[in-house]
Amino acid sequence: FPEDMKKSLLQEAIKGKLVEQRKEEGTGTELFDKIQKEKKELIKEGKIKNQKSLPEITEDEIPFEIPETWKWVRLGNIVNIVSSRRVHQSDWKSEGIPFYRAREIGKLSENGYVDNELFISEELFNKLSKSGIPQPGDLMITAVGTLGKTYIVLEGDRFYYKDASVICFENFANIVSGYLKLAMQSEMMMNQVRSNSGGTTVATLTISRTSNYLLPLPPLAEQKRIVDRLEELLPLCDKLIKNKEK
Repeated sequence: FPEDMKKSLLQEAIKGKLVEQRKEEGTGTELFDKIQKEKKELIKEGKIKNQKSLPEITEDEIPFEIPETWKWVRLGNIVNIVSSRRVHQSDWKSEGIPFYRAREIGKLSENGYVDNELFISEELFNKLSKSGIPQPGDLMITAVGTLGKTYIVLEGDRFYYKDASVICFENFANIVSGYLKLAMQSEMMMNQVRSNSGGTTVATLTISRTSNYLLPLPPLAEQKRIVDRLEELLPLCDKLIKNKEK
């Protein structure tokens, strides 16, 4: 029951049924248009690579109705999905800058901390930084093993990550990171993961697949209110789950 309640809350949240809609907060369409303008500017400045256009969303793809003020979007149109440059095993160190694989990102996602055992040198990190490193508000997603576990990069985080094992959602438009994380945990998103992973969540996530995933986009202020509401309710579910396990 508590596990089902948690799933239901996440699903209700991304259906627009957890908090009320407010006209003064604008629409998902307005937010989407603003994001596209920002993206074009960043591409022009060379900060984001120009990517192949994603297909229009068809009626057949839409899994449920959302509020009129929301908009269905593809993930790759609202975040920049990237992987890292390759780090060879010979470059792994026992101290230095943390180097995370899917297992470390999974632990960070669940616990907020990890006893990390792999590192790279400061020199290599600085070299890799020139091609881009995770920034506060970005999301790190496990791409092998148990898929879709999500860690939000915090201020002060300094780490690098394993290519193909983890992908990064560069949150250039400052969408509410907590909303994106909660969406990644939802049954709607997991259904999309299973649909192109042989029916399981134990396979691989690729940039191409993930870019095409559908997401309901509310206005920014509503995203924040959804996160605030779930941060009140989900710990209650977790408490019930722990009591059930005792």
